[in-house]
Amino acid sequence: MAPVTAVRARVQLIGAWIAIATGAICLLTAGGSMTSTDAVVAYDLTQGLVERHSIALSHSVLGNEAYQGVDGRYYSGFGLAQSIWNIPFYLAGRAVASHVHRADTAAAIPKAVVVLGTIPAVALLCWSAFSLLVTLGATVRPAAAIALLLLVATPYWPYSGFGFNQPLAGLLLWTGVHAAVRARRGSAAAAAACGLLAGVLILTRHEMFIAAALMVTYIAVEPPRLHLRRVAAFAAGFAPLVALWGAYNWIRFGSPLQMGYLRDGTIGWGGSIVTGTLGLLFSSYSSIFLYCPLLLLSAAGLAALWRRDRATTLLFVTILVALFCVYASVGVWQGGRAYGPRHLVPVLPALILPLAFWRAATPWRRRAAAVLVGISCLVQLPGVLVDYSKVRVALARAGETVPQDMRWSRSPQLLNTRAAIDVIPPALATLAGIRPVERVPASANLNEAFTATPVPDLWWYSLLCLGVIGRGFAVAIPAALIAVAMAALLQVHRLSRAAAALEIHE
Repeated sequence: MAPVTAVRARVQLIGAWIAIATGAICLLTAGGSMTSTDAVVAYDLTQGLVERHSIALSHSVLGNEAYQGVDGRYYSGFGLAQSIWNIPFYLAGRAVASHVHRADTAAAIPKAVVVLGTIPAVALLCWSAFSLLVTLGATVRPAAAIALLLLVATPYWPYSGFGFNQPLAGLLLWTGVHAAVRARRGSAAAAAACGLLAGVLILTRHEMFIAAALMVTYIAVEPPRLHLRRVAAFAAGFAPLVALWGAYNWIRFGSPLQMGYLRDGTIGWGGSIVTGTLGLLFSSYSSIFLYCPLLLLSAAGLAALWRRDRATTLLFVTILVALFCVYASVGVWQGGRAYGPRHLVPVLPALILPLAFWRAATPWRRRAAAVLVGISCLVQLPGVLVDYSKVRVALARAGETVPQDMRWSRSPQLLNTRAAIDVIPPALATLAGIRPVERVPASANLNEAFTATPVPDLWWYSLLCLGVIGRGFAVAIPAALIAVAMAALLQVHRLSRAAAALEIHE
């Protein structure tokens, strides 16, 4: 039993170090700017909860009458969870802003800190994914590698710094799946935890009721028995949050089942599922394979997991397919000004995590897998270094429209790559002292200045341009974050080797 206890102890440490490493990487590359309307809506609701003690928005942020409530005020179409998650970050940003004299900078700081608040969700997701894989029987080293790749080789990396609710939804979904796996193995407490997580999940994204139904089915149905005690435990955690979800809708729109989306014509309900499917699979705008080439190995990973655990494989696949069909069947399958398959970000772990159970049988397969991993990491960089929303706005101001279609010449990946090539070399020259810093004048509008000025979308570089920090700090900050990430990765490597040795002798 000693080796088992030692492995479990190291697993907890490895998970924590994975979270530290991924958190440092995300903080290194975060933009700290809020350019998505969805993020602005969630922020406005956070501000309302803290400042106005109200769930109403300050005004019609979306400019859409579908979100006007029964009392004439306007409300968010999203759940409460993301806005509540934002509260401690908003308070921290507000505290920092109180010491800043430049008015527009002070106003931007709470938004920037709230955007950075997405990073802990991504870091905790990677930790949760690692724990899930170990629970399913993956050995420690490949589980750790896949947990790290879940960040750097998928759209989770660019989406870690935009303030969207996709990372939080991913954290809740896959932590819930982990609880469901433990519940299926006999833990009533895990079933209740799964219900609680599923309840918070539906308060993040309404369509996650589908995932909740699939998780409780997975917990309950284990032929030839139906485990009603597990269902009761799940319901104990889930039902109060369903009641809160219904009350939230009733207060806003007069019906517990009306969340605003159902009457929003811009979503395109009843669109062609064929068009959406082709777009999410093969378009230049949102193809899961184009923005995450590692998914080309997913069939092999799912097959390997199927041989080990068929019920869990079915859970992964049904969550993926069900939510894929929902997103493919609406007119906004592109996800707006999105870098890659924005809507599918929360369910990507269903295709990535099973790779921990796959072993390349031949040298050429190992080399091919390594190439796909490298390419997957590289294709995230344009989305990390440059905010696609700013690229779109800059092109629109130049008189060039960029429709959300499948034209390869308007691929966000291509546009962002070109923009990154334009901004990174001058930025490196600035950091090296070869060229002067392009300061943002005190009289300039910050949003317009950073959209019009070709600079990397990195929070610490923005502080340099604003004159908040000097060149020395602008070099020291990324250097320190890289050092933290490298130290954490070395700890993951060291502890994984030790755990692997103990697994051999177990």
